[in-house]
Formats: sequence, C-alpha cells, structure tokens
Amino acid sequence: MLAITVQTESGPALARPSADELAALLRRIGDDDDHFAVVERIPGADQVFLQTWREGTGPFAVEHRDGGPERHFRAESADAGAVAEVFLAWARGTESWRTALDWRPADLYSTPDLDAQTRAQAEERARTDIRTDIRTGFWAAEEVAQGVCDAFDPDETPVTVEQARRIVAQLWQEQLAEQAQWPAETDPDRVARAFGALASQGLTALLNFTCCSSCALSELAGERADGDRGFAFFHYQDTAAAADGHGLSIRYGAYPDSGADSAAIGRAVTEALTDVGLPVVWDGDPRKVIEVTPLRWHKRLPSGR
Repeated sequence: MLAITVQTESGPALARPSADELAALLRRIGDDDDHFAVVERIPGADQVFLQTWREGTGPFAVEHRDGGPERHFRAESADAGAVAEVFLAWARGTESWRTALDWRPADLYSTPDLDAQTRAQAEERARTDIRTDIRTGFWAAEEVAQGVCDAFDPDETPVTVEQARRIVAQLWQEQLAEQAQWPAETDPDRVARAFGALASQGLTALLNFTCCSSCALSELAGERADGDRGFAFFHYQDTAAAADGHGLSIRYGAYPDSGADSAAIGRAVTEALTDVGLPVVWDGDPRKVIEVTPLRWHKRLPSGR
C-alpha cells in the first residue's frame, strides 16, 4: 500500500491505495466528472502535493508543489503510463519523478487567451460571490472555478475551467496565507469533532449536506446507517452564512420510525457541541434550529487544485 491519499472529482478520497489501484485511477482521468486527481503523502504537509488534470483524451497537465507558489511546477505528457510512473515514484519517495517530465515553473495566474473585459468580469464575480465558497473550506479549487464559469453564458462569453482556475488561484493563495496564522484547532474542527461524536451515538451527522433543508430532508434516508435514530446536519447555505460571520445553524430531528424524540436529539446535539467547547444557543424547543454563535469559521482549504 502507498502512504498517500488520492482525491478525485468523482468520489471521496482514497487512502493508501495499491500501486495498481493508483495506476488504474490515473488512466481513467479525463472522463466526464472525473478530470483531476490530487495526491498527498501520509502524513500530509501543507502545500505539498502532486496533481494532474486531463480533458477527454488530451494530454495530462501534471503539477507538483513543495511549499508556496514559487515552488509550484508544471509539465505535460500524453503518455498515461509515464504519468502513472511519476505518481508512483513520488508516492514511494524515490527521486526518479523529478527528471521524468520536463518540469517548468508554473504560471498560475495569467489568462492570455481571455480578453481583458471578460477577465475583469470574472475576477469581480470571483471576489464577490465566489469568495464565500472559498471561505467555507469545503469546495476544491476546481469546483470553485466551475462556479466562475457558470456565471457566463458559454455561447456568448465562454470562460473555460482552466481560465477560471487561474482567476481563482490568487484568491486561493490569499486564503492559504490567511489560514497559516490560524490556531492548530479552529471552530470548524470542533464542529467536525462534535459531528463525529454524534455519528457514534446513532445519529446521521452530515457536514455541509446539500443545498437547502428541503433537499437535505429528502435525501437523508440515503445517508442513514442501520440503527440511526435521528439526524443532525447543516447545508450549503448554513455554511456560507457561517463563513460570512453569522454563526452556524444546526438542523436535527428524529426519524419517525425510530421511536426517538426530536427534543432528545436536540439535547444530544447541544451536548456534543458544548463538549468540544462551542457556544450554543437553543431554548429546548424542537421546532427551532440550534445556533452555534459566536463562531469564527476558519476551515482550512482542501489541498491541491
């Protein structure tokens, strides 16, 4: 097994894959909704990763980073086997990957093929609406970039994901610089610990789950584990509100077929939150959400793209 984690567009992170699993994963990169792979070592180090992006059957854009932006390098290869060998060598800690490709310092920000007016509009979109997505800490840079693309009519003013990624990169670096000053454990880390405790107590505990309450409530059944008597979650809009400084709303309840009581579920949620040192506002009414406030939403960015 390789001492790495692999994050792809198509699913959850894969920990400690075999060499064959990693090679197979890389060969499929380029399919719809499966354009990138980001690899980090175990244990991880901040801003140290190897990643690749591919569109269809085009060449692999491969990047490695070993610290800040000045230590970010890029290469291209059309050879899936060669790319797999680079990833395997990097994962094993051997040095052959350093000379296997023509690495050059990466130009992370410029978009020479995008006209200045569209670039300015995209930057404005990123700094106003999309910046909150970055601050939530749940979205990969590629997903944030897609949000910039979606703001434009592709038939009138197309902005590619690669162009948007370069526009988002500056904001991403600003966030990385800011989070370097944060304490080792932040309030979102405490929220995650509390939700982990709730999951161990027979609750379906979900972070940043779906776009809104209606969608979350309709999809909870698919996330419910055997024996879960109730649930607790916050959705995308709750996370965005927390990132904007408004505290975090926690939604909870009992499953109708469990015989549990929603007020009891609420008490379990408040106890888990207070146990990790978070301030909770709730009067015991099961019809009301639980508010975690005041709260500093300092959630670290996912690594890589």
